[in-house]
Amino acid sequence: MKPLFIFIVLFSVPALAVDYKKDVLPIMKQHCFDCHAGGKAKGNLDLENLDEMRDYQVGKFNIIRPGNPEESSFLEKMHLPESDRDFMPRKGSKLPDRELETIAKWIKEGAVIDAANPAEKEQEWVKNGGSETGAAMAVPNREFHQWTSSDGKMIEARFLGLQGEAAKLLMKNGKSYTVLFSRLSAESVAQAKKMAGQ
Repeated sequence: MKPLFIFIVLFSVPALAVDYKKDVLPIMKQHCFDCHAGGKAKGNLDLENLDEMRDYQVGKFNIIRPGNPEESSFLEKMHLPESDRDFMPRKGSKLPDRELETIAKWIKEGAVIDAANPAEKEQEWVKNGGSETGAAMAVPNREFHQWTSSDGKMIEARFLGLQGEAAKLLMKNGKSYTVLFSRLSAESVAQAKKMAGQ
């Protein structure tokens, strides 16, 4: 009876392509452990402590928001210009794009800490396919595009995703804004929807 129970548990949660322990932790160890590990963890962020990461850093209103890399300040700070005072890693250089993509994919897939030993809330998230925020998000677009407001003003910004009837845009100065569709031209609204896959 016991082997059957183990079989059911193992196959009740879909396999994840990326998890923190296997894929993201090595990146953190290389770039972030000088400031965010063990007894010397700054900003109450211990990237080495898996339980702390799961319980206090991952959640709908935390720095890592499952299914929503665009709203996760954890990742957003890694995309800021190195001259920005909020840029991370503060004492290092920008992480390679492939490592940033791995982190974004991990968050998008539900920010599971250890896929071999998922917590109950992680199992629920993965089983239900995510989306506790209700936001329609695209894979982060790193290109700057032109956007026109409803009164004809033009800006350049990266598209981060949709939030209801609004577009989330990242300016070149590293600041992000949620702009209501009513404040954008019809062409910019169409552009946002297209980038979000709608």
